[in-house]
Formats: sequence, structure tokens, C-alpha cells
Amino acid sequence: MGLVPIFCFSCRGVNRVDKRELCELLEPPLRSLGYELVDLEVTYGRRGLLRLYIDKEGGVTLGDCELVGAQIGAFLDVEDPLPGSYVLEVSSPGFDRKL
Repeated sequence: MGLVPIFCFSCRGVNRVDKRELCELLEPPLRSLGYELVDLEVTYGRRGLLRLYIDKEGGVTLGDCELVGAQIGAFLDVEDPLPGSYVLEVSSPGFDRKL
């Protein structure tokens, strides 16, 4: 068998969005829907993840998470701020959140 080329790619740090920038991008559309962005988590890599923690007066329901997921998912498809593919999760902050 002949020589086989070896390829090594590293995407570490390439086109990563700052958490603050992502918050600034997402807060206006969330506010227009009546929600507050409490926090977010971003994980890059092969299995990227964007997790949003939202809140509103009276609390967040499963229906709220579905609505925000659909609306913000469409918004992110247009804005395309994150490199590669990722999963969008929307959640309430829970009882143990920092006040």
C-alpha cells in the first residue's frame, strides 16, 4: 500500500462568539416576546449546545420554552452567530438559581 496523507484539523477558538455578544444579540428578540434572558451556556465542538435560561412574570411553562425555542431558533438561523451545528435548548432557570 502507498503513502496515505494524514490530516489534522483543530477548530479550537475559531469563530467563537463571546457569551456577552451572544446575550446582546438574543436579549432584544426575547424581550419582544415578553421574556428575560437569565443566563446562557455555550458548548462548542462536535456536539455543540446553546442552552438558554429564560424567565417571565408568573414563571415559565413548557409552552413558553417551546415558543421561545421555535422563535429564537428561526432568529438564529438567520443571524447564524455560532460556527457549525448545535442543539438549542430552552429552560427555566429553576429554583436553585442565584438571585
